[in-house]
Amino acid sequence: MSLWDDVKSNLVEWYTVAADKTSEIAKIQSRRYDKFGLSRDIERQFSELGSLVYNGLQEGREDVLADPEVAVLAERIRGLEEDLRRKEEEIERIRREHAERKTAARTGSTVGGAAAEGEQADAAGGATRVMTDPALEVGGPDSAILVEPDEGEQDVADDPHERG
Repeated sequence: MSLWDDVKSNLVEWYTVAADKTSEIAKIQSRRYDKFGLSRDIERQFSELGSLVYNGLQEGREDVLADPEVAVLAERIRGLEEDLRRKEEEIERIRREHAERKTAARTGSTVGGAAAEGEQADAAGGATRVMTDPALEVGGPDSAILVEPDEGEQDVADDPHERG
C-alpha cells in the first residue's frame, strides 16, 4: 500500500470517528437543552401552584387543595416531570447506542449474525468498514476525500480550450 493510500485510509477513519462523535454530542446536547426548558416550565408551574396556595391561605380558605386550579397545575407538573424523565432516557439510549457501535467497530463483531451496515468482508475474512456517506465517495462532487487527478485529467484541466 502506498503512502497516499495509508493517508487516505487514515483520513477516512478519522472522519468517521469525528462525524460519529459529533453526531452523538449534537443529539445529547439537543436533549439537554430540551430538559433545561422542561425544568424551567416545571419551576414556573411550581411557582404558580405556590402562589395559588399562598393566596388561598391568605384569604382564609381551608379548601385550597380542593380548588380545581390546584389539580390542573399538579397534573401539568406530573406531565412535565414525565417528559423530563423521557428526555433523560433518550440521552442514556443515545449514549448506549454509541457505545455499542463503538464496541462493535473495535471488535469487528456483527449484529444478529449478519455484517453490520457499512461493513464487508475483506480477503483475509475480517470485517472492513465501508463508508456509504456521499461525502466519502472518492472523486464525487460532494466528496470530502482529496483525489489527485490522473495525468490525462490534469492535461484537460490545464488546457483552457478543452474546458466545457
